Amino acid sequence: MIRFGVIGAGRIAKTFSLAVNGIHETLYAVASRDLEKANQFKDEFGFQKAYGSYEQLLDDQLVDCVYIATPHALHFEQMKSCLEKGKNILCEKSFTLNHEQAKIIYDLAESKKLFVMEAMWTRFLPTMQEVLKLVKDDAIGDIFRIEANFGFETNKDLKDRLLNPVLGGGTLLDIGIYPITLANMFLGIPDSFESNAFFHPSGVDTSSKITYFYPEAEAILNMSFMDNIGNDAYIYGTKGYFHIPNFHAAEVATLYNNNHKVVKMIEHPHIVNGLEYEIIETIQCIKKKALESQIMTHEISLEILRQMDDIRKSWNFKYPQELG
Repeated sequence: MIRFGVIGAGRIAKTFSLAVNGIHETLYAVASRDLEKANQFKDEFGFQKAYGSYEQLLDDQLVDCVYIATPHALHFEQMKSCLEKGKNILCEKSFTLNHEQAKIIYDLAESKKLFVMEAMWTRFLPTMQEVLKLVKDDAIGDIFRIEANFGFETNKDLKDRLLNPVLGGGTLLDIGIYPITLANMFLGIPDSFESNAFFHPSGVDTSSKITYFYPEAEAILNMSFMDNIGNDAYIYGTKGYFHIPNFHAAEVATLYNNNHKVVKMIEHPHIVNGLEYEIIETIQCIKKKALESQIMTHEISLEILRQMDDIRKSWNFKYPQELG
């Protein structure tokens, strides 16, 4: 039995808790800076303990793995604290603000022989795993283009984490990581890229277009907090193509031939809400004392952060924590 402690009691923590309960695993402790909120969360999801500080949760010897569900900018210091207290970690994406912070965390985890994984749930979804296998088996031939959008309209104010640079706001780290991950899953590391972005008065990016270039292919990636551009992905090959609606949470995908005729329908409904697959992987890895997942390795997280660092550098955009 792996006993989960949850840091943060917001929307994604609720989704995580539903997934853990849905696969009959163990929610042990939840911590929020607001004890009343933590107690409400405990009662709603059936935790055994509620704490009014993250430090109290980390001091609980019965917590086996900490799920970090706080804004990006807080992850680095919180993960350091977890590791110093001997806790395994499943941390929401984006893992950290940048590659440098992530490297420090992974080096510390390895020195302490603790499991750490970024919670990039898309990589674990059975539908995505099947599409990946079919592509490797030459179902669509050689990929020459990927198109992926992720966007919605938000009218949130500056205090919201999505628009707050102090909390690591902006589209790139919050939702841009999904199309970037898709491109890396199917085409690997790009040779070069082009990108442009629009920015909020707070300083964070609110929409952008990124084009990744490969020797024989390109990936056109769009992300936005300004427009409802949808969450569809298309993977085009010389023999056919895949359409994956809602690709970051994919339950279905359709394989077409070059005449736009359906060749195969792929459908894997979530057991709960989709987060259960990364949770199952985390539990299995900890039980066998693995320090990293082979589906979501440390190097994968580091590489995606390298790319996002380069993209932000091309925009001349740094977070307040990176200045100085």
